[in-house]
Parts: sequence; C-alpha cells; structure tokens
Amino acid sequence: MDLEPSDFRSDTVTKPTSRMLEAMARARVGDDVLGGDPTVRKLEKRMASLFGKEAALFVPSGTMANQCAVAAHIVPGEEIIVDAEAHIFQFEGGGLSRISGAHVRTLPTENGQYNFGQLARAIRPASEHMPRTGLICVEETHLFSGGTIVPIDYLEEVYGLARHHGISVHMDGARLFHAQAETGVEFAAYGKTCDSLFIALSKGLSCPVGSVLMGDGRFIERARRVRKWMGGGMRQSGYLAACGLVALEETAPLLAEDNSRCRRLGGVTLALDGVRLAQSTIDTNILFLEITHPGLDAPMVEAALADQGVLALALGERLLRFVTHRHITDADVDRAASALQNVLQS
Repeated sequence: MDLEPSDFRSDTVTKPTSRMLEAMARARVGDDVLGGDPTVRKLEKRMASLFGKEAALFVPSGTMANQCAVAAHIVPGEEIIVDAEAHIFQFEGGGLSRISGAHVRTLPTENGQYNFGQLARAIRPASEHMPRTGLICVEETHLFSGGTIVPIDYLEEVYGLARHHGISVHMDGARLFHAQAETGVEFAAYGKTCDSLFIALSKGLSCPVGSVLMGDGRFIERARRVRKWMGGGMRQSGYLAACGLVALEETAPLLAEDNSRCRRLGGVTLALDGVRLAQSTIDTNILFLEITHPGLDAPMVEAALADQGVLALALGERLLRFVTHRHITDADVDRAASALQNVLQS
C-alpha cells in the first residue's frame, strides 16, 4: 500500500482530533446570530480572558478577522500603515480598500519589524489635505520572514508610539500560539501590545474552521456589524467553536514540537547543494528555502518532491515553503530531507 504523502504545504491541512469530533457531537448550541449559542459564547469569553481583552468574536476565517478589525477601527478614507509583505495586504483579496475603504501605506520591515524612524515619519500630521493615520498593523509570527517571532519589547514600543499619536494597533496573530510556545510570554502580555488581535484556530491548532478576534467591547460590537456585512454570521456555530475549546487543552501544548521539527528540517538542508535558507532564523514552524540549483526552479522541485510523496509549496520562481504541524512526524522530516537530496542530485 502506498504511503500517505507527507504534506508540508501548510498547517491549514490539519484535521480535527478525535476529542474535537466528540466535542462537536455533544456541543450545546443555539443561533449565534441571535446571540444564543452557549458554546460560542464560552469560547469567546475564554479567549478574551486569556488575552486580557473585554470581548471576542468568533469568525469563519483569519482573513475575515483582519478585515473586520480594520473596518471596525477606521472610517473610510483613513490611512492604515502595514508591512509591505503582510498577509493582510498581500493575500486578502484587496479587502482593505473594498471593505474598509482604507488608504493603505506600506512600509518595508526586517523580520516583521518596522524601522522606528520610518514608522514615526509615516504617521501623518493633522491636515485636511492628507488622510488621517488611523491604524498600525503588526504580525506575530511574521509569515514572510519564515515564521519569525517579533519580540514582545518591540511590540510594546510600537504600541507606545501609536498611543502617543492617538492611533490604534491591530495584530494579525494567526500563529501567535507558535510564538508563545517558544517565548513563554503570557498571552495577556501580547494582548497589552495592541488594541485588537486575532488568533487562527484552523492552522496549527487543528480546528476545521474558525478564528477569534479580540478587543474592547465597543470594538467587538462594531466588528460584529462588519461580520454581518461580509456574510459571516453563522447559526449553530457552537459545533465549530467546541473544537477551539478542545484545542486550548489538547493541541496548543504540542506546537513546540512542530517548531522543533521545522528547525530540524532546516538544519538538514544546510548540508544540501542547490538550496539555501531564505530566512535568517527558524523560530517556529515555517521554513522558506531558495532554490539555487542552476537547472531547477521552485515549481520543478515542488513537482519532483510530490512524485516522491512530499508536498511542499512553490511561491514564485525560486522560493519553496515547508510548514510543520501535528500530522508531520520525525519520519516525515527524514522523508522530506531524503527526497530533497534526491531531487537536487538527480
């Protein structure tokens, strides 16, 4: 019998655990749009408390969480400052302009960190001739630098600068749990570095659907209205929220293992000709490799690896991504390393 492929394309491929499926089957549910789903309320209350926020909102996806947050923070025409490589800017279908009517100002970052001089200069002075700067966005972990952990003291400094200018901060914390697994920083400490944040349940935490957006009560009420605009109101969504409650106890403690396996895979690639690390550190569960082999490009390597039962993701001509998660074992890491060596040496 053929082996199942080792799927490194994303941690979104994770399946719910047996405990999650059991929790779904016995969940107490109601109509969440009418405010009557007790399991959704329990998850929202639990997450808000964990991060030291007043309230939370369960939404179908991380993209919806980000877009609800921006639209709840600003009025159309206000400017938001985002990392030029951020998910919220690059991979959310232009929602910042279409949904929020945001005037977007992009800045380069290094490992997800703005240069403070550039950031300070990007904040607009009060003028009827310019858009008002209404929001600064940060990302933890930072996807395109390879899941890099953005230091808590840096996040605190950004928040201090924003508060000085009367500007809100939103954190895309899709994989924040992976950062916390390495840093040990309390979740509430992350919550103190921003006015709003979301975490994804459907990546490394292995839930089938969902993200949770958090902030103060008035912000969440505005975000709930935006969720309605976007068609994101769900009815008996407690069946899905039940998985999130299980994840906090069952899969969250396993994320450090995913991070460790990613570092192990990255270490193996250092000895291979034709490929090199495309990131400065391997902090969490994301690995970017640059294909340097003169006769191969990333799509070619992706296809050749798939023939050997290893699934990775080509992002452009030279970049190849691997993401570890709970379905990836040490044997899968060995399989990927061997397959990479075979492809590069063929």
